Amino acid sequence: MRYTHGDIPRGFRIPFGAWPIPTVGAFLCVLLLINASMETGIRIGVCMGIGQIIYFSYGFWHSKTRLRKRGESINSTSEFLSTTEVIDMNEICANSELNLNNENTT
Repeated sequence: MRYTHGDIPRGFRIPFGAWPIPTVGAFLCVLLLINASMETGIRIGVCMGIGQIIYFSYGFWHSKTRLRKRGESINSTSEFLSTTEVIDMNEICANSELNLNNENTT
């Protein structure tokens, strides 16, 4: 809604603004991790690592910039390929004409 209807007034705001609540939440999470056992910390680290891999992989494969650049490179490659195909076809035709001329002379 923020993007499609940006001019509509919002009825609910986060108490104490946008900085204190997330900061306190992050601080409490760090306290929980400090007081957790080593085994739990390792499990959390592995889960966070897997989550980061999934997050950044998804972002990479669904990036609009990457897809646009990929489309441009495919278009330029197809133009290049079509040019080389024309050159190859011309060479094939020329070689077949030479072969026909050689067969007719012998």
